[in-house]
Amino acid sequence: MSEADGDEVERHDPEVPATKPQPSKHRMGGPGTANPNMAGGEATQLRELWREDTHELDPELAALRDHIFAAFGDLDTEVFRGELTFLVEPERLPDLVRFCKEDADVRCELLSDLSGVHWPGGSRVERAAETTGWPNYETEESEGRIEVDYIMRSITHNHVFRIRTHVSDEEPRMGTVTDLYSAALFMEREVYDMFGVVFEGHPELVRILMPEEWEGHPHRKDYPLGGVEIQYKGGSISPPDQRQY
Repeated sequence: MSEADGDEVERHDPEVPATKPQPSKHRMGGPGTANPNMAGGEATQLRELWREDTHELDPELAALRDHIFAAFGDLDTEVFRGELTFLVEPERLPDLVRFCKEDADVRCELLSDLSGVHWPGGSRVERAAETTGWPNYETEESEGRIEVDYIMRSITHNHVFRIRTHVSDEEPRMGTVTDLYSAALFMEREVYDMFGVVFEGHPELVRILMPEEWEGHPHRKDYPLGGVEIQYKGGSISPPDQRQY
């Protein structure tokens, strides 16, 4: 075919292979751009992938779950996005943590983290519109509780999972694990300081972030937003729930 025929002729340098350029492996740009790495629907595909994996465990964690079930048969579990969580009553938690540390097949040498979440009782309206644009929504809890999460990690077997318990927010008391993990000395003090959970048997359960004379526990959701009034150049900054936007 010649140029005289009126058809377009592709010209290639004989030294350069006649192949189309391949898209970069690095993601650049965003939705609506011409970048082939961010084609429309990518976020949706990722969400679908997460949903498929929501209730599945890899074989190693599934075997670990079955092994712990054999010792603590009536435990409840949650599986979300490949993460394994054991749910246990606060009275049984120290025994389960001890088993996870001392059993040869579990062997959790590290308590990686210990944290809390407060879920107050009654009806509560979340007003997120001014910060996220999301609509307000209402939640209902029959009674207030404080969740306490323990992140357990094994260096020997290279697995990690969570143990979760909860106590009443009116009288939050449970046993300490400081005799098993020295890191719990400071982690339990922080949960006590921020949420008011009393860890019975802790050798020195005092505040770690707030002054000893401080009233209340700042990470509880019934604690006033802002905490204290802030003075700046003669002006006053109100707590977040009292500001006008």
